[in-house]
Amino acid sequence: MTAAAPLIAASPLSGPAVDRTLVSVAGVAVAVAAFIVLRRMPRTAVGVWIAVLCFVPVWIGLGIGFNGNYYLPAVTGMALLATVALLPAHGFRFGAMDGLVALLIVFALASLITENASIALGFAFSLFTYFVAGYIFGRVAPLRVEPTWIYGAIAVAFSVVSLLVLLEFFAHWNPFVDIKAANSMYTTWGTIQERGGVARSEGAFGHSIALGSSLAIAIPLTLAARFPLLVRAGMVLLMMFATVLTFSRIGMVGAVLGLLLSILFMRDAISRRARIVLTSAIVVVAAVVFPLVTTVFDDAGSEATGSADYRGDLTSLIGSMNVVGVADSAERNSTGQVYFGNFRSIDSQLILTGLSSGALALALVVVALLVGIVLVVTRRATPATIAVVAQIPALATVALITQYSIFLWVVVGLAASTQHLRPTATETSLLVPQRLPRPVAAPAPAAVPLRERSAR
Repeated sequence: MTAAAPLIAASPLSGPAVDRTLVSVAGVAVAVAAFIVLRRMPRTAVGVWIAVLCFVPVWIGLGIGFNGNYYLPAVTGMALLATVALLPAHGFRFGAMDGLVALLIVFALASLITENASIALGFAFSLFTYFVAGYIFGRVAPLRVEPTWIYGAIAVAFSVVSLLVLLEFFAHWNPFVDIKAANSMYTTWGTIQERGGVARSEGAFGHSIALGSSLAIAIPLTLAARFPLLVRAGMVLLMMFATVLTFSRIGMVGAVLGLLLSILFMRDAISRRARIVLTSAIVVVAAVVFPLVTTVFDDAGSEATGSADYRGDLTSLIGSMNVVGVADSAERNSTGQVYFGNFRSIDSQLILTGLSSGALALALVVVALLVGIVLVVTRRATPATIAVVAQIPALATVALITQYSIFLWVVVGLAASTQHLRPTATETSLLVPQRLPRPVAAPAPAAVPLRERSAR
């Protein structure tokens, strides 16, 4: 017995190693079973991903790498699984947006040979696990599933999210933060924020800004769903109210901007009657929530203005960007936290793109957004493109965090695919009320000449 003890103690499969191995094996088994099931049901594959996006917190995932120091959230794992299940996707055509994403990947890989290679590796991993994984899934999904069905599924899911937001606000209870995980993601995102002494709704998204901006993305897509006008209007009204309860200024701006752009420029999906109903909805929501919003922000005092000033100061980092690669101002402290200059966090995805991948990558992203604006103004934009363009203020003032990051890039992929697709006659008839042709009167019987009648 005494001789066996050292062997057991020296076993590499003891303690935490056994737990990680069992979790990995179980995860692989579940993934294989899910792939077999979802392979034959493309709609279910898309629907499951949407459910994971909305109802599985970002801290539920898997640590990968030799030391488990890289993290794969469940929403990314499901996106990868669903993408493989949806392949092959017929009708794919390489487009300009595909080229942009390919260049972003090239810039991320090129950053690995710069002076800050270790820092660049972390940014490259995030690029693949959130941005690239989301984009490819969004690019493939509408080639196998009707875009209007995807819009409808997103509308239903975020309507449920909105109802849970109301429950969270009025019952002062978020069920998702009770799902604990022993990792740094839960430490970072598993707490509830406050503004002006009022708890901000977060849902399963880990942050009020992430929830508010995700709801804002869902609004144009909801308006393009197949549901009747009053149903779509009710869903949008619910989402807008839920966005207000996040007390995120950029979330509210994105929601209103997405709705206004949809009313003004959405092709085919919104009739004149719908525009009147939706405009009235904006007025109703504004009248109801304005006193609550002003009270909370007044109580917040310098908290809200301080965060706005901080974002404005970030422009001082633009001069430290390299053409390609991580900025020279990047540093990593003893705890592994990355800083740029004196700034602990970069609350602007556009600036963060330039700092992490280079000024050339930032320029390409800006050009892509300008193209999106042109498509919207010229009424050639699909609902997904409108949703992305409405997020430009958010991209300038917040970073892509938690599920918001992958959701936005999924919608970018949807936009890239749907701009090349033409709606079928069935989809068009479901989106736009069609006037029935007037019935053609049956021709009157020819008059019989008098002579023939007399002869008969």
